[in-house]
Amino acid sequence: MQSPDKQHKETVKIPRWLARFILCERQKYHHQRVFFELLKPMTPEEWCMFWIPIIHPDVELPSPGKRNHSGYMKACTITLSFLTGYNERTIEGWFYGKPYHYSVGILLRCFHLIFKLQGYLKIIND
Repeated sequence: MQSPDKQHKETVKIPRWLARFILCERQKYHHQRVFFELLKPMTPEEWCMFWIPIIHPDVELPSPGKRNHSGYMKACTITLSFLTGYNERTIEGWFYGKPYHYSVGILLRCFHLIFKLQGYLKIIND
């Protein structure tokens, strides 16, 4: 199923059951667009650049345009393997251009939103 937003040239792939849920639950076009924007896929590189410094603060981030440090790559593969259930070698291939299933991008976006929400709730409760 593809996003109903006709202005975007690239479409967002999401599972059919989720698209049906969004379309049935939210009849207003604006609400549907919010759901589709929330589920915009996130690449493993984006996810790691945001969350690895928070989850593993002792790991050095790679410089832009340079090769990833082995400690950074190891932290990324272990963390993503734990979250997604994929093998570490499979995940390492994603960083070197191997394709991954579109649901991985949506899953990473969901983890991103959940972790951000946990952070906000922790700030509010403290």
